[in-house]
Amino acid sequence: MFNTDKPINKISEDKLGRSSFAKQLANAIMQFKTKDNYAISLQGKWGCGKTSVLNMAVEEIKQLSQQVNETEKIIIVQFNPWNFTDTNQLINQFFLTLANALKFGNKEDQVKRVGAAIEKYSSALEYSEYIPIVGKYLKLLPKLSAAWGKSLKEKAENKQNDVSYRKKELEKVLRELDSRILVVIDDIDRLSNEQIRLIFQLVSAVAGLPNITYLLSFDNEIVARALGDVQHCDGKEYLEKIIQVPFDVPPLDISKVHNILFEKLNTLIELHNGMEFDKNHWSEVFNSCISPFITTLRDINRFYNALSFMYAAVKEEVDFIDIAGISCLRVFASPIFEWIRENKYSLVGGYTGGGITLNDVKKREAEILEQFSEVYPEAPQTMQNAVASLFPTFSNRISFSSVFKTPFEIHQAMRIASESKFDLYFTLSLDNIKISRKEIDESLLNMKENELRAYINTLHNRELFGDYLEEIKYNLSRIPENRIELILSVLVFRSGRILKGKTRLIGADLATISVYTISDILFRINDESNRYKIIADMLSNTDFLSFQFLLHLLHIIELTHGRIAETSYMQEQKLVSLEHLYELEKIFLERTKGFVEVTNLLDWKEARRASFMWKFAEEKTYTDYMNNILIDDTSVLKYIAIKANEWTSSDGLTGYTFNDKSYLDFISDEKIINIINNLRLKPLFWEMELRVIRTAAAYILLSLGKTEDDDINIVLINEKIDEWKKEFEKQNNLQ
Repeated sequence: MFNTDKPINKISEDKLGRSSFAKQLANAIMQFKTKDNYAISLQGKWGCGKTSVLNMAVEEIKQLSQQVNETEKIIIVQFNPWNFTDTNQLINQFFLTLANALKFGNKEDQVKRVGAAIEKYSSALEYSEYIPIVGKYLKLLPKLSAAWGKSLKEKAENKQNDVSYRKKELEKVLRELDSRILVVIDDIDRLSNEQIRLIFQLVSAVAGLPNITYLLSFDNEIVARALGDVQHCDGKEYLEKIIQVPFDVPPLDISKVHNILFEKLNTLIELHNGMEFDKNHWSEVFNSCISPFITTLRDINRFYNALSFMYAAVKEEVDFIDIAGISCLRVFASPIFEWIRENKYSLVGGYTGGGITLNDVKKREAEILEQFSEVYPEAPQTMQNAVASLFPTFSNRISFSSVFKTPFEIHQAMRIASESKFDLYFTLSLDNIKISRKEIDESLLNMKENELRAYINTLHNRELFGDYLEEIKYNLSRIPENRIELILSVLVFRSGRILKGKTRLIGADLATISVYTISDILFRINDESNRYKIIADMLSNTDFLSFQFLLHLLHIIELTHGRIAETSYMQEQKLVSLEHLYELEKIFLERTKGFVEVTNLLDWKEARRASFMWKFAEEKTYTDYMNNILIDDTSVLKYIAIKANEWTSSDGLTGYTFNDKSYLDFISDEKIINIINNLRLKPLFWEMELRVIRTAAAYILLSLGKTEDDDINIVLINEKIDEWKKEFEKQNNLQ
């Protein structure tokens, strides 16, 4: 999966259009038909593809040499200097490589004689410290051959004459050689400064021999700087004295570089079974986070390897485009990467409303650029573009034409700008993922009813159902419409299926799922009549407790149509039409009347909501019912309790108020006070719910004028209850 930074070897492997230049270089070398020594350079920065061009040129020279006569043939000797660790070894191996290539790599006697002469010359250099240029490097050079029969002492005594003699002998056989020799030395810029100097001294002096052409590949700036440091001179001028023919690797066609990158990314995407792909977002991230930094094949490989590793670790929980962008910044622009990591809460989130003025945008953009010039001084605008492409909220602050994305859209897309996903792009650890995207997708898209119910039970056991509902909110737009009924059935009810005949729907609970979530899910159904059918079926076939739970949903629908009360809900989208709402009201009335035959309305969990909705829908039957049950004194207290409004102050104090005086339609203040004062002395009163007891105390305090307004706080209420309890206990003791 990972790509090594390996150059190509053949012209057929060229994807960057460099082969034509390589062929031109090869032809130029073939055309230099001189016996003189000269050096050609192939110059370019690291990662620009020098070695690949060199390999293609060598391949072309070999092919051309097969098509010409002996006098035009070129013998190629390739030497890799960076394989050796010290200067003495490098020199030794240079001559050994040259000699062996000619002696053993060629069948021609003439060429073999040259190889032997080179071997003798190199052997004579054992004690060559008297050679002014390179002596101090070569004085420790070991013998290449000990079979010549003379003692080291004898050779030392004649060393100057021997070196001179051997060099002249070598020059003679080289001039007589029909073919030419091309010595190719690559990666000179990888050597130490001293070794770089030695290579060029070898080329110009010790190995500056006739009929040998040197093709040297290096980064001009690095080599010139190294030569300047060790030679204490102008490195570029030094190079100009040695290199007769310089060639610069032509600049890459960036479009071809990008095409190669796209091929690799497509492979990565296919490797991970495809993914959703936002083309507009990709264009922004590529142009801002990737393109500015990818200019060579080496850049591609570094980026691809980093992305492959990072994406493989978290692929199911992140957006591919964003992980590609942040991976590129991690590799090539670490200051930007680190700044993003350290500024999470100023970057995450989405558009939540509000206007943006053009003047503010321009001002913020200038401030940001000034800040970024300190973080990334080489290109603050590049940093701004990169951050804006990844974080919509940041983009909205500095660009009037930026795209506005809501927090829900950002989370659904698993973007780095999602607060819950941000850290994952940096830690590359799934340990903090409560519910995986794979689980979410499987439950929303594929699970059958029994599988989904088992999964929901598992979430309850793991105490993750609330987190799952949050994920549903973020992923509403991804739920297929044909699965809405199933998902609602399982999420809302412990058993039963909506729209499946007269199936009993059991177990809806406000503590488990909000009616607002139900409403949001229902809005995924485009056809209003289908939404109505589901709501009608739920109201018609639920058990008693579930029916009460769904009254809140019906209440919201009433408010959106401006019925019951005029509120901001009227501006919202309607779940059902007004005609269908009338039908839902009929179902509500029918079922409510049925339930109150066996259960006192005032004992319902949703007594307050059911009471005013019944009164609104059909006031006469409601009034008849209330007149009937309010004959009972305990029902009066319960009725007062549902009419009281509970409040909480900013300092946490609670209490009750009685703004809704509609209870006076059925019973007077005087009678309510008498009932409370009579009941509080009986055990039945103290067996009632705490809210009923508290509202009774609040009502008495209000009647006594204990506060200037209608708000009775809990402190006064509790004092009154304590007073009543003592009076009740005293009376019981007397009895």
